[in-house]
Amino acid sequence: MASVEPRNRPAPAFDPNAYLGRFLRPGYLLPAAVVVGALLLAVVVQPGPHHTSAGSDVRVEAVRQSPTAAPATPPPSPTPEPPSTAAADVAPETAVAGARSTPPASPTVDPDLLDQPTQCGTLRETAVALSVEQAISGISIRATRAAVYPIDYFTCILVAAGGSESLQLASALRKQETAGMTHVVLVDLWVANGSKLFGQVNLRTAVVAAAGQTFSAVATLGSRSELVLGSGQGRNVTLVAAVRNTVGESTGPVTLVIDAPLAGGTPVAGKYQLFLPIP
Repeated sequence: MASVEPRNRPAPAFDPNAYLGRFLRPGYLLPAAVVVGALLLAVVVQPGPHHTSAGSDVRVEAVRQSPTAAPATPPPSPTPEPPSTAAADVAPETAVAGARSTPPASPTVDPDLLDQPTQCGTLRETAVALSVEQAISGISIRATRAAVYPIDYFTCILVAAGGSESLQLASALRKQETAGMTHVVLVDLWVANGSKLFGQVNLRTAVVAAAGQTFSAVATLGSRSELVLGSGQGRNVTLVAAVRNTVGESTGPVTLVIDAPLAGGTPVAGKYQLFLPIP
């Protein structure tokens, strides 16, 4: 057999005119013209950024109805209006479930005391230690100390100290000063029940006799004015009285008079009479 040798064919040369001629044929030119015209129409008719087409509206509505759309922002809460005058008038009272509670009224204080200066000056006190005691039916009262102050000076001390109790006592003493009282007498007492029955001592009716006159007690400090003591009990209390004396800085000797106690609820005859040698 005769061998067949491959022929070396030269590569066809690139002819641009041949390719261009193919595109210029009617079969290629007409579809290309349609595509170019469609592109030009899309560019000319495309809406600007401030126009909205019907197709875009439909797409937006579809996004709003989608379950994955973000929830709308809740509207801002309305700003509360300030309370009316009627509500402000009942502010101190609290109404809860039909029940109303009112704060307790503040104690009455003389408004003139608030304008009084609190610089009371040097100490103006006459004090003496005592050991004067009297017992009735096993219930004893012993005076351990007494002090005398000018009434205006002691009122100034109370106002300077401040506090509800001090101001109440200062108001009571201001009334006594207006009535002509000149001094305040404070007597420290130890009241003890040595009997087997309970005892009761009433200091509300106590009086102080000075310079031939008697003056009622104004207040008791440290305890109630009516003391109830069980068997073997004792209690400290300070009695406050306002007296009138226009001679000297002090009152001189005074006598403290207290009604007899109740022993086991039964009144006992007699009176406590404690002589206090105040200079």
